[in-house]
Amino acid sequence: MPNDSKRALIVVDVQNDFCPGGSLAVPQGDEVIAPLNQLIEEFLERGEPVFKTRDWHPPKTKHFKDYGGTWEVHCVQNTNGAEFHPDLLDDKHIRVISKGLGDEDSYSGFDGTDLSLQLRRLGVEEVWVGGLATDYCVKNTVLDAVREGFKVKALKDAMRPVELAPGDGERALEEMRKAGAEIIDSRAAVSAAGQ
Repeated sequence: MPNDSKRALIVVDVQNDFCPGGSLAVPQGDEVIAPLNQLIEEFLERGEPVFKTRDWHPPKTKHFKDYGGTWEVHCVQNTNGAEFHPDLLDDKHIRVISKGLGDEDSYSGFDGTDLSLQLRRLGVEEVWVGGLATDYCVKNTVLDAVREGFKVKALKDAMRPVELAPGDGERALEEMRKAGAEIIDSRAAVSAAGQ
């Protein structure tokens, strides 16, 4: 077997509010779904863990512009906007990580969650990360995973940036690379893993 280290897939925040038509839509955000679905299938077939993170905000939080934060209201608990995109694969074996439950920004899937603990309990050494958005929640999840000691592969074709400032997406990829993450194309990785 070419890869003996146990891997996990982390699908970051592919929620209705971050996809076209949502309150905080990432341009072409729904384009991450096809490559992520392929990876979800591959990981589940091999019995490797899959995690989906989600913003799960209360109606009032300092994260929102109305209460002193940066962002429009999005991904409020138990609303349609907070649901995972309907085209994103679901499976009873996928674990869901909820973040942003209070006033904190919680961009990373590791912020205020037990994601690191769950990964360690499962013996995971390497994580593959994709989703929304490249320059916020994906970047921070990748950086935290590196800090936590995991080998990290960031899936360039399976993420899209917000780009509040032009070039934020490319700068985020460079920051991930400098931190020690490997930037890969999921399609090439899947075909290589299948050999």
